[in-house]
Amino acid sequence: MAGQNQRISTYEWVVLALTLLFVAGTLWWFHSSRPETGVTLVEVTDDRQAAAPAEKPEAPGLLAGEVLDLNTATLSDLTRLPGIGETKARAILDWRETYGPFRAVEDLLSVEGIGEKTLENLRPYIAAATIDEEGGDPDGTDPGG
Repeated sequence: MAGQNQRISTYEWVVLALTLLFVAGTLWWFHSSRPETGVTLVEVTDDRQAAAPAEKPEAPGLLAGEVLDLNTATLSDLTRLPGIGETKARAILDWRETYGPFRAVEDLLSVEGIGEKTLENLRPYIAAATIDEEGGDPDGTDPGG
């Protein structure tokens, strides 16, 4: 059948005509949307701090002014801290369970995965309240038990 002439149906003519119209329209649009002359130069600056919003919260998971006590914080509390995911939060809880309450914020450096930089980022949002011997609250309002 390779050498025989076959007629194109009306449907095929319509499809062919629409395809040609589409190609012609695309070429016309491409040609008309190109700049007339020259190249437009755009200055790009690397001023990221100026572009950032002025009031961007550093710890979006915490309320303004909120400080978490490392000795009473839960897993979900700890994951709200900047740079602390579930793995590091579990490591903090495991350390607290193994070694007892945190005596100072700097004790976090003993937790695996927390270094100086992480501690400095966390410092405004954490505290290590000391718990008295009887198990009461640091301010002495709860006698324990």
